[in-house]
Amino acid sequence: MATASSMTMSPSVPPLSSNESSPTTSFDIVKYYNELLQADSQITPPIAAIESLISLLATTPLTTISETLALLSTHSTKLLSSQQNPIPLFAGTDLFQRYLVSSFQQRPSSLATSDFTALRHQIITNSSLFVKRANEARNKIAHQAAQFIRDDSTVITYGYSRVVHTLLTHAAEAGRYFNVLYVLPASGLSQTIQDSISELKKLSVPTTTIPIHALHFALASLPASSPPPQLVTGASAVLENGSIITQFGTHQIALTAKSVSIPLYVAAESYKFVRKFPLGCGQSDLAQLGVKQDVLRFETADSDTEAEGRESGKREPKSAKTASQPCITNIDDMVEITPPDLISALFTETGIMTPDAVSEELIKLWF
Repeated sequence: MATASSMTMSPSVPPLSSNESSPTTSFDIVKYYNELLQADSQITPPIAAIESLISLLATTPLTTISETLALLSTHSTKLLSSQQNPIPLFAGTDLFQRYLVSSFQQRPSSLATSDFTALRHQIITNSSLFVKRANEARNKIAHQAAQFIRDDSTVITYGYSRVVHTLLTHAAEAGRYFNVLYVLPASGLSQTIQDSISELKKLSVPTTTIPIHALHFALASLPASSPPPQLVTGASAVLENGSIITQFGTHQIALTAKSVSIPLYVAAESYKFVRKFPLGCGQSDLAQLGVKQDVLRFETADSDTEAEGRESGKREPKSAKTASQPCITNIDDMVEITPPDLISALFTETGIMTPDAVSEELIKLWF
C-alpha cells in the first residue's frame, strides 16, 4: 500500500473537496516541511510533504472524516502555494489524500461504527507505515535495475540523484565492474556529487567528471571496444505522459545521448508519478504546472532599479516589472521537462516500464 502502483482505489472514491470549513490549528505546515528537508538530506520532497500532513493530523484535534479532509485540503494548498516548484510536493500530497480517502472507505467493520478517535489513531499509524514502505522503494529500484549495469560499461549520470547513487552502489557491491562519468551542471562540482564519487571510489568504481558542454566529445572518446554506455538519471517527478521533471540541462543531455544512440534510463520511485499532462516542454508548460522560474532575464543599463527609471522618465524594462515576482533565480534549482520520446525506460520499485506505461499506472491507481 506504500507505492502508487500498489494503491488501487475504489471507483467510488469521492472528490477531496469538502463543504465543511477547515479546523483551526497552530501547526505551521510550511515550517515543518522545511525543517524536515534541512534535517534529513536523504528525504525527498514528496515524502517530506506526506510526513508533514501526517504530523498535521496527529497534532490537530479532529472529530469527523469531513473535518479531516477539509483540513488536509486546506493545508495541502497552503504547502503547494509556498513552493516555486510545487510539482514534486503535489505528487506527495495528492497521493496521501487519496490514500486517506481509501483508508476511510475500507476501514475495518470494527471501526465502522466506533468513535472517530479510534479510526483517527489507526489512520495515523497506517500512514506512518505508508511512509516507511515508500522509503524502501529506493532500495527495491536498485535491486531490480542492477541488471542494466553491465560489466566493463560506462554509466553516465547528470548531477546528483539519491536513487541513482543507490543503484550504482548496489551494483558495485554486487560485483559489477563499470565506470561512472559524472556530467557536471553549470555550477560545477557540488558537495553531494563529491561525496557520491568518494563512496563509489571506496567501492573500487573508477569515476570521472566533465562539464556539460564537453559531453558529446567525451562520448566520442569512449573506447570502441567497450560495451555501449548508458545514461541513467533521476527525476523529481514523472508526469502522466511519461515525461519527467528534472534538473536544468537534462533535456540537452538526453538529446546528445540520443544523437549517438545511447539509451536514457530514468530511476524514479512510483510515488513521484503525477497526474499532470504537459503539452510541451517549454517555460509556458512549466508555468501551467505551477513552476515559477525566470530563465530569460533581459536587462538594460537602466534596469538595475525601478526608481532610477522612473526618475529619469525612461521606459521601464519589462524585466524590471516582473523582477519583484517570487521565482526561482538560482540555476541549480531550475527544472525542465524532458519528453518521453527521449526516454528508453523507467526504473521503478514495481518493475521496469516504458514511458507509455505511466498513464496506465495512474489509471490503475485513481480509477
